[in-house]
Amino acid sequence: MNRSYLNLLMLKSESSQSRWSKPKLKIPSRRATISLLWATLAFLTFLSAASAQDFNLQAAAFFPDAVAPGGTSASNITIGADIGFTGTVALTCQVTSLQTTTSPPSCAVSPATVTPPSGATATITTTGQTSPVSYTITITGTGPSTTHSTPPQSLAVLAVSPQFTITVQSPIVPSSVPAGSGGQGVIIINPINGYTSPGGPTKGITLSCASITPLVTIPPVCSFSYPSGVSGVPVNGVSVTSTLTINTYGPVVTGAIAPHRNFYALWLSLPMLTLVSLGAAVGGKRSGKAWVLLALFVISGALFLMPACGNTTSTTTTPNGVTPNNTYTFTVVGVDADGVTSSNATSTTNSSPTVTLTVTSPK
Repeated sequence: MNRSYLNLLMLKSESSQSRWSKPKLKIPSRRATISLLWATLAFLTFLSAASAQDFNLQAAAFFPDAVAPGGTSASNITIGADIGFTGTVALTCQVTSLQTTTSPPSCAVSPATVTPPSGATATITTTGQTSPVSYTITITGTGPSTTHSTPPQSLAVLAVSPQFTITVQSPIVPSSVPAGSGGQGVIIINPINGYTSPGGPTKGITLSCASITPLVTIPPVCSFSYPSGVSGVPVNGVSVTSTLTINTYGPVVTGAIAPHRNFYALWLSLPMLTLVSLGAAVGGKRSGKAWVLLALFVISGALFLMPACGNTTSTTTTPNGVTPNNTYTFTVVGVDADGVTSSNATSTTNSSPTVTLTVTSPK
């Protein structure tokens, strides 16, 4: 085999190997690898920062969940934040209803802007004209990049009957009296929900002291002022006053005893009569007249002085007894012609319709 043939075989073999061999991969440079790693790290950091700008919002149930017109209800709000959160959250509150309403409730959040973690309070306020229906309350928080709302909560405004309360405008004056005396105060009848007393113009709310403490045998007595010709205090949607009078029992003066008047004052004229006699005997006729006039003047003065020389004593009796010494508390109530009683008759707050009077020993 010659040399030319051998070379030809070697060339074919190399060509066959190059045709079936795998292509070689190109390895990136170190600089390109580092750039790729930095880009990946920056992207992950951005995603982490974006997810950290978030907060959570929760609201407790409103208490009470049902109020009368004019009442209020409140809910405690809790605002939390994820790790890395920065910024503030603005809080708002919305009240809606599926029914047509008048004077709907208002909702306010305090504070209106917080920095989590923090808390706030949402307060619902109604008026006397708020429609008695069901309302839905939603609380929303708005942060730097996200907004969250609480699940809707319900609040019912109840339909209540018109009624009235009684409060004390002026306490009893004087506050302390001896048995047999009394004092006066002023009370106010307050209508609620447009209350008007039934029964027409000749009837109204009958007032009384429903309870008097402590209980004694002869307690003080209450009375109230009414308009002329009316058996009560008429109310027509506005507040009305009435004067409360409290009287006590004590001694009653029945008369006076005057003792026999002894004419002691006439003895004062005896020395003067003696002087008149001596003067008339010693002096002349003119001098005697002067002494007579002087004697008449002295005798007249003595007659005027006679009542002062006596004394008079009065007599008393206690036909109704005597109210014992004590400090008495009176609870005022009112009842209208339909039997509706003042709604705060058993109140223990500052608006409780009670007055007090201290009774001391009679003078």
